[in-house]
Amino acid sequence: MEFCLRKNYNEGRFFLLFCLLFHIGGQSNGYATPKTDSEMNKVDKLFFYDHPGIMDVSPPTTKNNHQEFCAGDLPTLHSVQINEASIIWYDKASHGEPLAPNSPIENNATYYAAQLIGNEESTQRLAVSISMISPSTPTTKNTVQLFSSTDNATIAELEVEETYIVWYDAPQAGNLLDLDTPLQNGMNYYAAQVTSICESNTRLMVQVEVHEPSDIKISKTVNNKHPMIGEKVVLTITVENDGISNFSEIVITEHLDRGYKYVNAKTLNGSYDITNHVWTLSALPAKATAVLHLEVEAIANGSYSSISALKASMPLDKNSQNNSAEITLEPSCINIYNEFTPNDDGDNDYFRIDCIETFPESDLQVFNRYGALVYQKKAYQNDWRGLANVNGVVGKGEILPTGTYFYILKTDALSENKTGWLFLRKE
Repeated sequence: MEFCLRKNYNEGRFFLLFCLLFHIGGQSNGYATPKTDSEMNKVDKLFFYDHPGIMDVSPPTTKNNHQEFCAGDLPTLHSVQINEASIIWYDKASHGEPLAPNSPIENNATYYAAQLIGNEESTQRLAVSISMISPSTPTTKNTVQLFSSTDNATIAELEVEETYIVWYDAPQAGNLLDLDTPLQNGMNYYAAQVTSICESNTRLMVQVEVHEPSDIKISKTVNNKHPMIGEKVVLTITVENDGISNFSEIVITEHLDRGYKYVNAKTLNGSYDITNHVWTLSALPAKATAVLHLEVEAIANGSYSSISALKASMPLDKNSQNNSAEITLEPSCINIYNEFTPNDDGDNDYFRIDCIETFPESDLQVFNRYGALVYQKKAYQNDWRGLANVNGVVGKGEILPTGTYFYILKTDALSENKTGWLFLRKE
């Protein structure tokens, strides 16, 4: 009986199989006797299952030799798809040290898998290349975003530059928020950008402030509420944006009663139409103020009003309680004549002040050009004929000389004293 002996069993399955067949078949004529298929299977099983050390293990297989992962998921070698169950990973196509299955995988790296059966691993390794998808962090023009409480704003109204966004309540992990989640004052919200199936690893934080709605306030003042007939006064109209959002296309109407005569309008904000008495502002930013100075003349007796009112704005001002302001003037019919001739000719013998009889609390004082008091009368009734009624430059009751004198008229009904000069002529 002859035997086929080889010291190196790894030199090839076919050579060993040939030797074994030769041994089993005998030597009837110097050649191995052909065997049937069933006999061949018996031989194959007998040899290779009883001698696993010389088995040629196939390399593992995969559905995709290039695999993509989301960087935010922190994938490991366990995450790589391989069809077979028992695998050893390497970072080289041959040789090298095995990698732990929980080793993190890196972008643009290639890893090599060997299949393990029993104690034998495949001499060939499967190469799998890796790409890590890492969407960039979302961006915004405003990391602090302001909203009105009346807007009932939701997550969907937060402003970011990118299109595909998901929102969370924490910078990492946390709860995914629905787009219809109401915004809360003082809360921080965190946005991740989504591309394909991956989210950005770093999230954008947006701080939310929810305030009461913006409000346009109109106020009005006048420099003299009791002007004399023919006297000019200045109405000052102030418009304030008391809120957090901007207004535009603001239209304010100015109603003037017939007792007023328009003189002039001055403003650094917008424009004033003198025909329709309309003040237009193209914009009024949050917390900004605009001022219009309107000069008018009092031309009639009685009391009459000036009303400034908001007619339009974008957006519409929802608080109408302070959208108008009114000033009522009460012009005085007082008219002080600055010359009289007390010469008993029956013409202009008395110092005359029109309507003075309607001011019983008045106080008239007359001084000479040196500042000395020469005449004083409470509740003056147009009865002064140029006589001194105090001792001083001349005696009390004496006739004052021709010349220029100065007067002060005080009355509670007037916002300020009336002052001026008068000329007393004796001839």
